Amino acid sequence: MNSFERSLLEGRLSHAYLFVGPKHVGKMTLALDLARALNCKSAHRPCGECPSCRRITESRHSDVLVIRLAPAEDADEPVSTKAIGVDQIREMQRAISLKPYEGGYRVVIIDGADHMSDGAANSLLKTLEEPPSDTVLVLLAVDEGSLLSTIVSRCQRLELRPLPAAQVERALIERKGISPERARLLARLCRGCIGWAMEATKDESVLEERTENLSSLIALAGADISGRFKFAAELAEEFGKSRTAVRERLELWLDWWRDVMLMKGGCSDFVANVDREGELRHHAEYLNMSAVGETIKSIRAAMRRLDQNANPRLVLEVLMLSIPSIPKEREMTYA
Repeated sequence: MNSFERSLLEGRLSHAYLFVGPKHVGKMTLALDLARALNCKSAHRPCGECPSCRRITESRHSDVLVIRLAPAEDADEPVSTKAIGVDQIREMQRAISLKPYEGGYRVVIIDGADHMSDGAANSLLKTLEEPPSDTVLVLLAVDEGSLLSTIVSRCQRLELRPLPAAQVERALIERKGISPERARLLARLCRGCIGWAMEATKDESVLEERTENLSSLIALAGADISGRFKFAAELAEEFGKSRTAVRERLELWLDWWRDVMLMKGGCSDFVANVDREGELRHHAEYLNMSAVGETIKSIRAAMRRLDQNANPRLVLEVLMLSIPSIPKEREMTYA
């Protein structure tokens, strides 16, 4: 039993928690479990079956408030202009000024706390300094360094680390009933962030989109300059519509080239893209370690420049020039 579980069992609650970890690692799942545990009507909390637990699961509990980064239609705004605003925090403060309506505790979950505006952060700080006794705040963050140090110091911090692939694989088989082969693939692809793997078991399009994007990357290795620049223009246009989608594609490419490096180093047991080992091996056989390393650096640099609002087409054209060429006559067909 860890200290967090022990504090809950012994009733030693903190007025505020900070859950830190990468996307899809399980921060929201844990936060909702905490909300269920605090409001559960069963002797064994959280039971997940009582009316209170079910209402929290269904997002219908009046005492559990989730503040999110942005509405769906604004999800692709630049990070510099997208934030949890002060009005959202003030609305939360009005809500917690009232006594809980149907549970023992009012739980506020701030998803994306590391993207609060300055006004929102300063307003939240006032609440953390004088929190209501019947309210627990849970902040979820990927980049802890973006939070005010005064906010971090007033929270009980819990870091969620990626899970071992074997543990994720076992959970997928036991909880979702999927085949061992599919569980192995998803466990490797999620890189320890089980939330992504769980979502992929429910939505076939997640893997379909991955396959399409990987295929476009592999095709670039044999494309000429005009083909690469045409692709860069298309990707830049997509970036104007969905920054998130393009960033996810670059992250996928980054994973691919990491796998090539692992294959090159004789560590094939640790690659994520286990369903495409043939292509990985082909890239690793043709390229030297230096070329693979430089490609990884170039992708990271492109992601950083896009985050800094550099010209997307120019950034992506430079990236296209840095991707190693593999002559078409060296390409192979894999089953």
